Amino acid sequence: MNMHGFIAVHCGAGYHSDTLKKEYQKVCYAACRKATQALREGGNAVEAVEKAIIELENSPLTNAGYGSNLSWNGLVECDASIMNGQTLHFGACGAVSNVWNPITLAKHLCIKQCNSLSLGRVPPCILTGQGAKTWAERMGLEIVDNKRMISARALRNYKHCKRKLKRYSLQNDIKFSPLDTVGAVCVDSNGVVAAGASSGGVSLKHEGRVGQAASFGSGVWAIMSRDGATPSIASCTSGCGEHLIRTQLAKNTAESLLQPSPVISLDKCLKEDFIQSPFLWDVSERLGGTLAMKFDPQTGYGDLLWGHTTKTMCVSYMSTESERPKCVISHLPSKVVPGWKAVVSGQPFKVPIQPFPVLQWEIKTDLNSNGSL
Repeated sequence: MNMHGFIAVHCGAGYHSDTLKKEYQKVCYAACRKATQALREGGNAVEAVEKAIIELENSPLTNAGYGSNLSWNGLVECDASIMNGQTLHFGACGAVSNVWNPITLAKHLCIKQCNSLSLGRVPPCILTGQGAKTWAERMGLEIVDNKRMISARALRNYKHCKRKLKRYSLQNDIKFSPLDTVGAVCVDSNGVVAAGASSGGVSLKHEGRVGQAASFGSGVWAIMSRDGATPSIASCTSGCGEHLIRTQLAKNTAESLLQPSPVISLDKCLKEDFIQSPFLWDVSERLGGTLAMKFDPQTGYGDLLWGHTTKTMCVSYMSTESERPKCVISHLPSKVVPGWKAVVSGQPFKVPIQPFPVLQWEIKTDLNSNGSL
């Protein structure tokens, strides 16, 4: 039996050099192919999101996992999260070092939400720092020396930023303040949606800082249709983490797609709930982006949307029915100052799925029988 699905990934809303365009495309293509392979082999949306983000984390080009921005003390500290739209469970890790793929740690935390503990204890959904590393060790995840997480590119940028900080502010130096975190949204052949995000945080961040990629409602959001009439939605964000946390951009942009016209509603959301947000009254540049999905479980038709206020955003997507992924590097208009206006675009897609009444019964059965997918 052929399994179906659709995956979309981004490698950041920030600044993407034209000279590295082919490299960005290459890593995005690899992420999409890994995810669609997992879907074709019967994997669910959560597994596909994990596979895609692992590819992005393993690339020194992105600010996630290996090659992440370095903190003030020269270390890699990662944030990551996954949300399962079927169970509505959320797993995240923050400021974690030494874990080779933080997204896998986040996925395990998400899955463990289904398990009950003795003495009335509740499984954690977010772990940080040393506690996250210890939990990852117990789960058998790959633990490495922190120096192995540092790429040559990240070290060069770190030294450059340290030097420039002695002379003047880095606030407007966009080329050396990369916001190229990564994320993915997916729907599988059962109509299950999921979203994931992974980030190394801003350059020279204070040690222990946790960004939007590990914050509920800010980095990822995914809710699957329960009645077949309301669309399923999912989103993941990128940009300045503090701005995204204050505005809960993932939740707000995903829910905006429930309106009749997703492009118009997403543009309105980015304008009213982000650029003009009262929670960002003291922010001079509102830097953020979102990759969002709306899916109709009755028809199998969906809309993939992306929008950003940053100079660029790199997006790639692929269906299990496609031979190859597609990649788009979206640009703000040349005369627009980043942080003050959003650009929104999108792409329709279709996924062959099972009739919704059968899906609804299967979800109920699965959750009652073993508490997991």
